[in-house]
Amino acid sequence: MEAVPLLVETDPDEPDFASVMIDATVVGRRYRLMLDTGAARTHLDADEYIKSLPVVGEHASAGSFGRLVTYPVVRIPCLTAGALDVGALDVTTSEHQAGPGGVLGMDVLGRRRCHFRVDFGVLELDALPERPLDHQLLTGSRGHVYVDVSWPGVTARACWDTGAGATLVSEAFWHAYPQLFSRVGTVNGTDASGDHMETPQLLMAGPVIGAQPFAKHKVVAVNLSGMNDTSDRPADLVLGYPTIRQADWLFDFPARRWTITRMTSKSVAGRQSAAVS
Repeated sequence: MEAVPLLVETDPDEPDFASVMIDATVVGRRYRLMLDTGAARTHLDADEYIKSLPVVGEHASAGSFGRLVTYPVVRIPCLTAGALDVGALDVTTSEHQAGPGGVLGMDVLGRRRCHFRVDFGVLELDALPERPLDHQLLTGSRGHVYVDVSWPGVTARACWDTGAGATLVSEAFWHAYPQLFSRVGTVNGTDASGDHMETPQLLMAGPVIGAQPFAKHKVVAVNLSGMNDTSDRPADLVLGYPTIRQADWLFDFPARRWTITRMTSKSVAGRQSAAVS
């Protein structure tokens, strides 16, 4: 079985939120990349090597707060990360971060059958499933992944996004179903375009996803209309680290099927805590 080690970098201001990272190599140069199913394309922050590559195009992308940003595109000869070995690849680039890094997006991940085991610290590639994958996978025109999230009498569409350190809920959905949320404070958030905003932090009732019960957990309420205006699949939520870490998820992207293979200790502990309280 091929595997890519995952590194979880906890938010220093909010321990329930975190980034999921991988160490990748491009022509012998090391880059720490965010594993990002919410990104249509792989992105590398510009170091001296990336700056030396000719620009072959441009790509526009919108962050969660809605601002549209256009990035230059360059072609790298190869990229490796653990057992993942990618040939020549067109990637976006920018200089908005201090050091070399970026994101590994769906232009790479969408080619494979991916078993995301964030709590275990590994991404397994092309492993044979032990049973048929239960659900049809809904994807957008830019490769984004969507799943249904439900509570008694309520169903929502969510973008499944390993690049989101926090799970996001649209302000419109929060106000439409206030019984599912309780406000617990505010948080300063940053989206993929680098925009900062102070937003409400909520405790969301445990949903059902893929026929599995999840524990209640913290989410951040934001205006998702900017993101949705550029998508052919408008979403009520963006499922980030606090949701994703509660399960192991198997996505066969080429076959467009998915399933949850295991609920993790994070989900079990959360449901037990909720029962006690």
